[in-house]
Amino acid sequence: MDNHNPEWPAQVDPLREDPSPLYLAPAGQTWVGLDGPALRVSQPDRAERLYPLRRIGRVHCNPHVAWEQEALLACAEAGIPILFLDDDGLIRARLLGRPGQRDELRNRLVEFLLRPEAAGMLNHWLNEHHQRAARWAAIKLRDFHGWTDRGPRPDKDQVAALRAWINHRAEQLAGTADALDSRQWLRGLAYGWMEEHLADLGFARTTEVAQVGAPALAADLTDIFYWYLEPGRIGWLTRRHLAAQRTGEPLHPPSYRDTVRLFESHPTRAAARGRDLTSALHRWLIHEAG
Repeated sequence: MDNHNPEWPAQVDPLREDPSPLYLAPAGQTWVGLDGPALRVSQPDRAERLYPLRRIGRVHCNPHVAWEQEALLACAEAGIPILFLDDDGLIRARLLGRPGQRDELRNRLVEFLLRPEAAGMLNHWLNEHHQRAARWAAIKLRDFHGWTDRGPRPDKDQVAALRAWINHRAEQLAGTADALDSRQWLRGLAYGWMEEHLADLGFARTTEVAQVGAPALAADLTDIFYWYLEPGRIGWLTRRHLAAQRTGEPLHPPSYRDTVRLFESHPTRAAARGRDLTSALHRWLIHEAG
């Protein structure tokens, strides 16, 4: 991976009512403390800024941010996850808030995993949805031919061929290193979102799920979830490539900031896709319990 520093989005508007991501990636030293019901962000030679906890959905921060313990605990109590990233945008560590109250999915999965045939059944469900998601991506990627929304589900070789085609196409549009950056950043965002979503649904290492031999659910669901993001990534890289051709300017490397915007854009509908996936799992567990 290239050792360039990614650009980061500006901090969210503190007047916005809906919980939003807070991005803290300064070039110089920054301190985060607690000021009543808000995070206090301090930097040398700059006025302090306050971000109410109720308006923060999660926090992304780079190595230049130092946290006070009270601020970390306040985020955990409020259920606000914190992602600690390196200068290349890769996740170094996570602090997950306490689980939410919507724990029915977790309870159903714990009960289901006690059955002797549970592992095989769950793997079958995961494979089926993996194939569905790959087919959906193939249909959305109009330059990839050979798949339709009818007929038998794709087999492993077809899915592998699609993955190879996507990787090759991304390299054609952005170059090998930048294509890899965009894929790793987007997949990291997908995994972080899924892990946070599952934590809100009551999944954590300390719950009964780990004790009864549950799979790495966040990773398994992200494998499916990520297929729904690939058409958007290829479309984004295509637009950048065509714009550079029209203007005659050099193609600049994609930034982590741009990848975050892609992940959170309305056309990508990442959060909706992720919730649809856990809802489908929930419905399947209800069906199997009946």
